Amino acid sequence: MSDKTRSVVNELLSRLGAGDIGGFAAMFADDAHWEIPGDPDTAPWVGRRKVDEIPTFFETIGAHTDREVFDIERILVDGPHAVLIGRARVVSRSTGRTIDTPFAIDIVVNDEGRISRYYMFEDSLAVYRAMHH
Repeated sequence: MSDKTRSVVNELLSRLGAGDIGGFAAMFADDAHWEIPGDPDTAPWVGRRKVDEIPTFFETIGAHTDREVFDIERILVDGPHAVLIGRARVVSRSTGRTIDTPFAIDIVVNDEGRISRYYMFEDSLAVYRAMHH
């Protein structure tokens, strides 16, 4: 299962890197759990989303921030589980402040090779501070 998980994660990142958001979203199970904890009133891209709302996540974060860095430093795989460790740096368009945060993304790949969980941990305090005027 670890080989399948690694392959799915690599394909997910490949599609993301190519800007293929439709292809990225198609890799998720219909009932997948997508969440980036935080306050959607502060950062409208955070929170829980249904699979058909994943493209809206990218539209929303793109409308509110300018990405400078999104680097994956390490991918750890154990059976159906993968954890991506990295760093992101974006600039808030409304405040001009930078969000510079380490992150971890917890991914679970189901038996069909589709993503059933995508849970991103980041510095939500840094997001809050950068988004407030």
